[in-house]
Amino acid sequence: MQISHRIMTMMMALALFVAIGGPLAVLQGVAWATMIRDYSRTGSVTAAVEKTFDGKHPCAMCKKIAAQRTHEEKAPVTMKVDKKAEFFIASGAAIAPLPAVRSFAYPPHPLVNVPEYLSAPPVPVPISALIS
Repeated sequence: MQISHRIMTMMMALALFVAIGGPLAVLQGVAWATMIRDYSRTGSVTAAVEKTFDGKHPCAMCKKIAAQRTHEEKAPVTMKVDKKAEFFIASGAAIAPLPAVRSFAYPPHPLVNVPEYLSAPPVPVPISALIS
């Protein structure tokens, strides 16, 4: 079973979106739009925007999103593997021998004639020769 390149790209983009907190950002945008709509029913749109973004009037969804963000900040996603790395580095089997040093020169390419390879590039044709 072979997955196409486009599907793999979409899956990686979705994973990155979820990993950086994209769903919470989308929910926050929905919450702000809902707040602006609700606050503009009782006043002007300018007052609704100010009331939405002043931080003094959060809605229930904004409070839940803030709680989720603080929960995600407290719980790290990665695990510590310091002990495993220290064991591997400290073990004597981890030291590999150095490779043997010897000189190497690439041979000339078989399709290139050596005198042509070493000669100067051809001189461009003068413009006066092209006109006549």
